[in-house]
Parts: sequence; structure tokens; C-alpha cells
Amino acid sequence: MAIGNYVMMGAGAVALVFGARYVMRLNRLSSELEVVTKVSIYRVTISGIDLRIEVTLKNPSGGSVSVKHPFVKIMHGESTLASSAMKDTDMQIPKFSEVTLDPVILNVGFLPLATSAPALLREYRKTGQLTITARTVTTINNSIPFTKNDSIKLGTGIPA
Repeated sequence: MAIGNYVMMGAGAVALVFGARYVMRLNRLSSELEVVTKVSIYRVTISGIDLRIEVTLKNPSGGSVSVKHPFVKIMHGESTLASSAMKDTDMQIPKFSEVTLDPVILNVGFLPLATSAPALLREYRKTGQLTITARTVTTINNSIPFTKNDSIKLGTGIPA
């Protein structure tokens, strides 16, 4: 009976060591995963501004990674201007490589823009540029949440 207890304790210790090693590798991976988000004005129509969002996921580590399709939210301050659709798809990123997703076109209507972010319009009239935040949210290996905020300037810099 005593030998069985020692075997169980040994197996538990080995599982703890390997589990801790796995979690440490995933945490390191989440700090190394690079997300490059590019936002540009695609077109301006009567209904609003269409933003083209391109997301590139880069894996600089020695192991392959499974990443959920990222959710992208365009914000000004705490106001959400537009957000992408949710997709429950996994993407494999091989070691030392990158994956560029298909561009996403988001429409930001003038009426919601004027009511939710009047400061954004004032900023554009004053500087000729819009400063927005692109928040990218995904999950690495179905267990580690990953969020990155990118501050992006849109426009020519010529006051309106």
C-alpha cells in the first residue's frame, strides 16, 4: 500500500512538472505572438466610411500554434465604432512563419460616428487625421486569451 502511494505521488509530481512547463511555454508564446493590424480608409460613401482591416499573425517561436480567428474592434476612446464578425475557426501557424487573413471591410456610418464619437470628428476637423484604436482579440491553443491594442492614425494630416 505504501508503494502505491509513492507511485501516485511520483506520477502527480511528474504531471505537475510537465503541466507547469506547458503553461510556461504557452505564456512565453503569448508574449512572442505578433499581431500586425493595418487599418485604412477603403472608401467614403453617402452611408459612411468603409475601413479596410488587414490582420497578419506572426509566430516567431519554434512550435506551431493554433489560433482562433481574431475578433477586431475599432474604437475611439471607450466608444466602439465598428467590430468584425465572430468566426469559430482555428488557424494553424507553423513555426517561424506568418499568416495574413483576408481583409475585412467594416462600415462606420456617419450618424453613429457623430453620435458616439463627436470628439473624433472634432479631431479630424482640427488635424486632418483620425486617431483610432484597433483592438485584436484571439485565443491561443484554445486556452490562452490574447489581446493587442494598436493606435492608428488615418488621414492626410491636412486640417479640414
